[in-house]
Amino acid sequence: MPQPSRPQPLPPGWRGIARLALDALIAGCIASGVLLVAAFTVATQAHAAAAAPVHASLVLGDAGNPPLDAPLVATEVDVAVAGVVARTTVTQHFINPTGQWREGLYTFPLPDRAAVDQLHMQVGERVVEGEIREKEEARATYAKAKAAGIKASLVESSRPNLFSARVAHLGPGETVTVTIEYQETLHYDQGSFSLRVPLAVTPRYSPGSSPDAVDGGAGFRAVALADLDDDDDAMPPAPYLAPGSPPVNPVKLHVSVDAGFALAGIASASHAIDVKEDVAHRYDVTLADDIVPANRDFELAWQPEVGAAPGAALFTETLGGKTYALLMMMPPSDATPAPIAPREATFIVDTSGSMGGASIEQAREAVLFALARLRPGDRFNVIEFNSVTRPLFGAPMPVDTMTLASAQRFVRALKADGGTEMKPALEAAFAAPPADGFVQQVVFLTDGAVDNERDLLALIAARAGNRRLFTVGIGAGPNTWFLRKAAEAGRGTATFIGDIHDVKARMTALYAKLENPALTGIEAAWSAAADAYPGKMPDLYDGEPIVMTAAFDTSLVTLSLTAKRGERAYGALLPLASARPAHGIATLWARDRIEALSDAMIGGDAAAIKPLIVKTALDHHLVSRYTSLVAVDVTPTLPAGESSIPSPMPLNLPAGYDDATLGALPQTATPAPLLLVLAALLAAIALAMRALAMRRHGTTLAARVHAARHVC
Repeated sequence: MPQPSRPQPLPPGWRGIARLALDALIAGCIASGVLLVAAFTVATQAHAAAAAPVHASLVLGDAGNPPLDAPLVATEVDVAVAGVVARTTVTQHFINPTGQWREGLYTFPLPDRAAVDQLHMQVGERVVEGEIREKEEARATYAKAKAAGIKASLVESSRPNLFSARVAHLGPGETVTVTIEYQETLHYDQGSFSLRVPLAVTPRYSPGSSPDAVDGGAGFRAVALADLDDDDDAMPPAPYLAPGSPPVNPVKLHVSVDAGFALAGIASASHAIDVKEDVAHRYDVTLADDIVPANRDFELAWQPEVGAAPGAALFTETLGGKTYALLMMMPPSDATPAPIAPREATFIVDTSGSMGGASIEQAREAVLFALARLRPGDRFNVIEFNSVTRPLFGAPMPVDTMTLASAQRFVRALKADGGTEMKPALEAAFAAPPADGFVQQVVFLTDGAVDNERDLLALIAARAGNRRLFTVGIGAGPNTWFLRKAAEAGRGTATFIGDIHDVKARMTALYAKLENPALTGIEAAWSAAADAYPGKMPDLYDGEPIVMTAAFDTSLVTLSLTAKRGERAYGALLPLASARPAHGIATLWARDRIEALSDAMIGGDAAAIKPLIVKTALDHHLVSRYTSLVAVDVTPTLPAGESSIPSPMPLNLPAGYDDATLGALPQTATPAPLLLVLAALLAAIALAMRALAMRRHGTTLAARVHAARHVC
């Protein structure tokens, strides 16, 4: 019976090859195992960051000082909507979990048209009312109280939509509550009322250099936010948490909506909400998550039921012998669409570092949507900018299959990186000579994260000519003031996209305006002398209302409105006697007057205009560019010999920011878990190589030394 064959030993050369293959397999298994652990660790860390609760503590430190717990802020926002006016109360709890006395410094956003008029500081059971004073006087009052060891708070407007609060002195383990109140008119567009509560502060880029970044210590970044007046007493840099850090600064939010009519729907595009309705069609809105981090602006919109929306909302208030009026009027839509003239469209796309992450995806999708709406006979160009400006074509080109395909490839390849040098891109868009027979439109997609807004607004006003500039704000916390004012200067409108899912709806609404005639030549004639704003009405697009405020010495006034829609005339007659009384209209008028005076300072006589702003702000108790709110307690609290440590409150980066987004800013926190995993991987590979070497060279001391040297 034949015996089964036995495996024959491999020749010596083949035995070496097999041993090497087995050694490689062992090393590969070790490395693969460690890489699997790395992937699991990073994925778990990413999931945890996404679902992390808002932290109530943070440790700060730097190379020269031991780590310290940082003071934090917890915020409650309560908004009461009545008709077309919203009154908001923002309560900020300054919490000092440390064992040292601290001065809390906090930068926070507010709506760019907010009229901030109240400040209350609560210390224990005591409540101190704030007073409006000129900025220099308010700062001196605060500094004097701080030096005397007395608790005080100071609220200032460092930019039109960026405010700051200082609180001295925060004792160990103490909480001081600062409440501010502001008023604003609602935004109405395309049949929908909307409210925006800013919660995120986007880092600003200073053109001409890299971002002014300051290392704020372990775990956070710090970005200087330039003060509008470049004075030496401006707030210190606002620190930002590093990407991936657990969020801080928790926010609770409640909105009550009494629209005055039944609603067809109410929803938020930014946050999950709970809505309760009562029998009188009043709505209570709260956050579904109860508490959220301050890293994304809150948006709420509601639509009237069909036929329920008012054609005009007219309110008046009598104060100090004057009558103040607020008008919001919805002109009828044009039932007969006019023929669409050929367009010359230029799309400017911000691809700077701050547009990284989700923002650049939103920008790409928005431009691709706009390109698809172009028609044969139109002309177009695409200009991207970051640290440099790069146009797709040397001049606007006719729409055809080849130019569109080239543009689509160009847009899909856009990536975010570098600085935000906005001025050359605007100059390039305005440089092309006007084309006869074309409606010239510039669509500008950006987060507006720059600190030279007024220079850019002056450029737009001087160079736009007959072009219409439409701004599209991108991201979780865009610079709404700049984007709105840029659109006004370019006689266009502002649109905001906060999520990739909003692109189609928001761009469709924008193109409804681009493709329909504007209400032009709007003239307001009052039957009595009026101080009205805006002084010259801008063009309005389909679905936009006429909004005005005015002040009179009498209440017996009638307003006559005339305008043109295409070649057809439009007119309306509104007596103030039919207006409804309302509180706060004088405040809204004062806000509009201050904004108009501030606009006049661009290229105007600033020295002559400043006193007018100061007087209006003091008369109506408003925070402005030159006035601040200050509250001072009466009892010294700082112990003798102690001093408060200035402590800027950390901010969350806006949602969607990552390391690529802030490539120019210093990295002050390291991905420790990932580095540990990588270190373990390298160690495992080293051990595997060492084991292989030992098998080949024996276990003698000389062989081990040789293996170690080989690994190094």
